Amino acid sequence: MDKELKKIYKHKKLMDGVYGITSSGVVCYLITGKKQACVIDTAYGFGDLQAYVRELTDLPLIVFNSHGHIDHTGGNFYFDVPVCIHEKDVEVYQRHNEPAFHRYMEKTLKVLNKIFFWRILVPKHPESTDEGRMNFSNWHFVREGDMFDLGDLSARVIEIPGHTQGSIAIYFKEKKLLVTSDGANAATWLYLPESTDLAEYSRSLHKLEGYDFESILTGHSLKLFSRKDLEEWIHVAEHPGFSHAKKQKGGDFAPGVRPLQVWAEEDTKHKGPSIVIDPTRLE
Repeated sequence: MDKELKKIYKHKKLMDGVYGITSSGVVCYLITGKKQACVIDTAYGFGDLQAYVRELTDLPLIVFNSHGHIDHTGGNFYFDVPVCIHEKDVEVYQRHNEPAFHRYMEKTLKVLNKIFFWRILVPKHPESTDEGRMNFSNWHFVREGDMFDLGDLSARVIEIPGHTQGSIAIYFKEKKLLVTSDGANAATWLYLPESTDLAEYSRSLHKLEGYDFESILTGHSLKLFSRKDLEEWIHVAEHPGFSHAKKQKGGDFAPGVRPLQVWAEEDTKHKGPSIVIDPTRLE
């Protein structure tokens, strides 16, 4: 394998046939069946993710974007198959993959690297792949209930609007596994222009609750979350403690917005999960 790819990507086996691929603070997933494999999200596009995946499997690929944000879609253009996305998030993809936005994120990543000592590698000439990101349009639009047969494994699309209007989760019934990426996690952002209100996010979480699963995989952690974790995320969404919330900066992600990071009412010491919301869009 190319030495540069080894620097950009690392992988870890999380369960049989399930790999987490990390790059610059984001996690993509490779999940293999007997006949096909699926890739969920494509990171920033700092290196050829398809080439890296091909070191792990030679199965035909299905590629999903859980949502349209830059850190989950930047590597789409490396793949020679259509990328599955909800149609509502195509505009988000286009906006986030403009060169100016990519330069902003690269600068932000370098700052975070200095503060947190993250293992982040921004290529010397990231602008060389701008055209591939900007011009990508090889989409396959998916919606609630769409099914994909991986052989001994099925992948089902679940619409979970909240983080973005077109956020989706992928459910693997045979593994009792949900992959939610940023659409449901321990600190979901709901303050972005493309986010829904808090009430709709809560409905999405309850929808997930109705599936028979044991594990959840999210977009920025290799941890296997549980049904109990989902129950806690629901509790925060339905019992937000505004009296001890913390103001955050919206920045270039949400100009003019002063989001609040909110924990559950009783979690005054901020030990548990939270949400980051626009206080003007609760319902």
